[in-house]
Amino acid sequence: MGNRINLFREAVAVLKVQSALPHPPLRRYIRSYVQRESGPVDRNIAEPVVARLGVMLEFQFGRHFEVPVCGSDITLRSPEIGIIGPMSQRTYCLIIRDHVEALTVLFRPQGFHAVFGIPTLVFADLGIEGHSVLGSDVSDLFEKLGNTKHFPERVILLDHFLTNAMASRRPLEKVHRALNQLIGPEPTVKIFDVAAMAGMTVRQLERRSLDYTGLTPKMLVRIARFQRALRMKSDGSPSWAEIAHQLNYFDQMHMIRDFKAFTGDSPGRAIGQIATDHLISL
Repeated sequence: MGNRINLFREAVAVLKVQSALPHPPLRRYIRSYVQRESGPVDRNIAEPVVARLGVMLEFQFGRHFEVPVCGSDITLRSPEIGIIGPMSQRTYCLIIRDHVEALTVLFRPQGFHAVFGIPTLVFADLGIEGHSVLGSDVSDLFEKLGNTKHFPERVILLDHFLTNAMASRRPLEKVHRALNQLIGPEPTVKIFDVAAMAGMTVRQLERRSLDYTGLTPKMLVRIARFQRALRMKSDGSPSWAEIAHQLNYFDQMHMIRDFKAFTGDSPGRAIGQIATDHLISL
């Protein structure tokens, strides 16, 4: 367990963040588990929710996040158990106040559908209360997680719950493997070729992609490339121009347009607004 868990603190020393890999058989479906905690703070943290792939299953044990809706006067409140879908644009912001304790399961783009068999399109660009979707089992899990304060013990409970949920699912289909080609490291793969690999038309692939990932194949490709650009810059890549070239954007303006669509801002300003621990989800 020890080498599966990482602990770091944000530079502003406000959030304590721990992350862990799931049990090995779960890793094709789940990227990681992340726990964020804050004690007394003298200011709030405002964190943009930018475009990203994959569903999050989140448990709130402390003060809940406030979630302003961009471009409106509406502010939502995160539920005790929340399912947050893939995001295709910047729609929300998180306001993190004192005494937060949030535990999140970060699913891979097709992971939630593969584990639970629920169409991901239901959650696209939305957050939904989790008990109404996953029933009493997830409520029982919430109670067990709340009865321990130790992150390693919570990791074991999550592994057990998700392994049991996965046990009733069928093996991944050919279309799962084909869609993974669109979000893999090769940036020039063609949607037509991926559809042929899965033995279906492009239109059939689009319908499956919406069910499995909540997004069209074209949007999958765009967001996956955007996420790679963010990771490359956070890892110290020298310039945005070089990133645009390596990721086969037509030119740097093409990349800037995607950043404005997915973050509401330019690349430089966007990377400055995204907290270090938020990049775990990319």
